[in-house]
Amino acid sequence: MSIKIITDSACDIPMSAELNNVEIMNFHININGRDCEERKDYTMEEFYAELDSCEKIPTTAHITMIDFYEKYCDLASAGITDVIHVTINKTASATHDAAVMARQMFYDENPNSHMNITVVDSRCYSVGYGYPVMCADKMIDDGAAASEIIEYLENRFEKTEILLGTYSLKFMKKSGRISAAAAFAGELMGLRPVILMKHGKTEVLLKARGDKLLIPGLVAKMRERNSNPQEYVVGYTADIDARDELVAACTEAMGYPPVLVCHLGSAVSINAGPHSIGMMYLGK
Repeated sequence: MSIKIITDSACDIPMSAELNNVEIMNFHININGRDCEERKDYTMEEFYAELDSCEKIPTTAHITMIDFYEKYCDLASAGITDVIHVTINKTASATHDAAVMARQMFYDENPNSHMNITVVDSRCYSVGYGYPVMCADKMIDDGAAASEIIEYLENRFEKTEILLGTYSLKFMKKSGRISAAAAFAGELMGLRPVILMKHGKTEVLLKARGDKLLIPGLVAKMRERNSNPQEYVVGYTADIDARDELVAACTEAMGYPPVLVCHLGSAVSINAGPHSIGMMYLGK
């Protein structure tokens, strides 16, 4: 049995990660009139800087059914027996539906193929599915069966929670997440929202008053939702000081450091802005 995991670049798996059994297919982003390929045409630092100054919010193009179909054909030719395709939350992108259609197209066009394709909706964003995919990669190295890996991923996504905090409401206004009036009032009062992302839905859990209360608010909400999450991941954008402060605050509160600290990619930063931080953990 030969297993391959396919995922998309919104998983935010660090470029430095050593993966033996995972292929990441990149989204295309139009920013300031230019078409760019994520993870290829710019560093995240370059993207945050351009995002901060762009007049219009960048747009993303989902990976097409044909792209996925061709990838499945390539994997079948390489002798892969099981493909586990993990996608960004399907309520936020057409990527999952494209993968499902590509799977059917592959079976229609290759009726004698014995390659199994399982498409898994992560129901989350960023390292909410990126980190489990990294763990699944190691499971393949350790000899786990495809069924075990799929069960692990589905169980993990059922419990995965992301808490996101942002120091500015500008991009939430630009992306239509909040109205211009609400953004204006929020900035006037110095509100810094703490947003829960779970099962493809978002909910504002807290409106911290001022920059200094955002990180304590994030940590308090994580501990409130799971006082001992065993492992957690910290994500950050352009603010290195905020990253370090969040890592220190989490480490002090939990008694152990995050298992991973990484950039939040375009899927999150386009909507939340280049001055955001967050963490991923398993809820109760």
